[in-house]
Amino acid sequence: MISGSFSFSGDNTWNADQMPVLAEERDLTYHPVAFEGFSGGYYLHDRLPVSDNDIYFHDKDADIAVLFSGYIYNRDELAGTAGITGTEPEPMLAAHLFLDAGPGFVSRLNGDFAIFICRPGRKEAYLFRDQVGVRPVAYSADSGRLVFSTDITGLSRLLCHGEGPDPDFLLGFFKYVDYSRLPCRRARKLMPGHYLVFSETGMEMIRYWDPKRIRTDHGMDYDVMISDLKELLHDAVAIRCDSRFNAGAHVSSGLDSGIVSTLARRHYRSQESFCGFSWSPQGFRPEEVSYDERKLAGSLCLNAGITPLFCDIEAPGYMSNLSDFHVNKGYFIEQSVLETAADKNVNMIFSGWGGDEFISTGDRGIETDLLRRLHLRTYFRRNPVKPVRRFIKYFLHYTLYPALGILQGNVARSFANDARYIKKPYKRSKRRALGNYYFHTSRRQLHLRYLKFYHLQERCETWTVAGYRKGIEYRYPMLDRRIIEYMLRVPSILLCRTDHFRPLLRVIGEGILPDDVRMNISKRDPVYSVWWYELMKESSVTLMEEATRWKDNPDLYFVDFDLLLGDISRARWESESVDMKVLSKALVYIKAVSEFSKWYHEH
Repeated sequence: MISGSFSFSGDNTWNADQMPVLAEERDLTYHPVAFEGFSGGYYLHDRLPVSDNDIYFHDKDADIAVLFSGYIYNRDELAGTAGITGTEPEPMLAAHLFLDAGPGFVSRLNGDFAIFICRPGRKEAYLFRDQVGVRPVAYSADSGRLVFSTDITGLSRLLCHGEGPDPDFLLGFFKYVDYSRLPCRRARKLMPGHYLVFSETGMEMIRYWDPKRIRTDHGMDYDVMISDLKELLHDAVAIRCDSRFNAGAHVSSGLDSGIVSTLARRHYRSQESFCGFSWSPQGFRPEEVSYDERKLAGSLCLNAGITPLFCDIEAPGYMSNLSDFHVNKGYFIEQSVLETAADKNVNMIFSGWGGDEFISTGDRGIETDLLRRLHLRTYFRRNPVKPVRRFIKYFLHYTLYPALGILQGNVARSFANDARYIKKPYKRSKRRALGNYYFHTSRRQLHLRYLKFYHLQERCETWTVAGYRKGIEYRYPMLDRRIIEYMLRVPSILLCRTDHFRPLLRVIGEGILPDDVRMNISKRDPVYSVWWYELMKESSVTLMEEATRWKDNPDLYFVDFDLLLGDISRARWESESVDMKVLSKALVYIKAVSEFSKWYHEH
């Protein structure tokens, strides 16, 4: 984690000790850095096999200093350039590449990174962010000073001390908003695939990775596609493995996490125990569910030699995680995973996050592409005209509604439930945010809009900071930029060779996953859903007593407390008249944002 402040004048009025916004975490050690025009520093965690050289590099003779957060995975590919051997620490590697090729060097990197490069003698500074946006970095620039940090929420609190958080940031947990926004409007996130140039002539933002330029290859061969993607996926996992770390992985009944965890385990054969972390509950036995994902996760782990660890959090721990909302941003169960991982001495977690949006794509956008390209035989094989009512339903849901920007009824109802206790002027979701997730006229456009919607990056940002606090790094092979670029080239007709839902990974997963996992079609975990609701419901009993105190928080002016307190009163005496799922979820998230607000004002 890195942060700092750079000024043209060479007289930086910010003290280094103003920047350690992570200082509340006792296992992190802050290392200050200062040179002409710059003050700042970086954090090291005792549990991570990372030293000063892995984060900071300064060569006065070459007039270059580098602060580096993250990792470069394609070192072998870069070796030989500018005298590079491929064994240099990341900051030194970035410095050599920059001096050889200028800021455009970043387009050659495959990694997860946020990089600050400074040329003090030239009074120039640069900020770089990886192509997909796995690693966070935020900045603020005015009056000849650039301030930045990879602790993006902490930087917001620092810059806007004395002011409340941006309401749009808080409302993002009740409706769709611009998820690239920060709680402080003076700070901005550096967008993925961009770099910033800061000099006496001004500030310039340059996009160095633009997936919109990638065109569909309608001449692509199916067997070549499967072979290429299999090779890319294996390599995406391999290059993210690092023998310095004690690794584990997320596991579930899903294809994405199943393939990633199994392949990662193969690279860590010499590691005696490889933990598989599941969000499903340990020991919870609901009365009736359609199936138990834990059995499939157990089958996966047995097949791969992974030790399954299910979640053991109970209501008191869940309530405690609500108070840490500034850390977990609503990923309450993942915070429990991090605590378990730390107890097991795991400091790297592989995740299948991002697979659904690209290589593991299901069916969204495919039907529209088939019609546009006049692949009518394939279209009607997938969408038989009889029964007619089903055909019309599928046509509306998968083709017409997304093209016209119409939400399905069940989706609109869920939005209404999520925003039930929000005052009317603040209820409506941002149309652009909705469009980036729900509306499209092709599968290619859908992929591009997933990147713009920012849900991929938002989770990665949160887990990067939360993980670093515990001394744990994340790896996301499914978000390797090469896989994303390849999927943008794939024509939809090649996804219709089989009638499988999520067709590519079912084929690629043969020989990797046990067949009961590979052919499982459900994305739901009924046990988790019931358990999660029970946790919320149990917690809501306590939260009902607190709700009246939340009214005194001026940052929550958008909450309709009259309706909320009225429903709480009815729930106590006639619970059947209140939707307890809607009320319990609202209480949990209003409590969470209230706690965030309190933390935000502390300094």
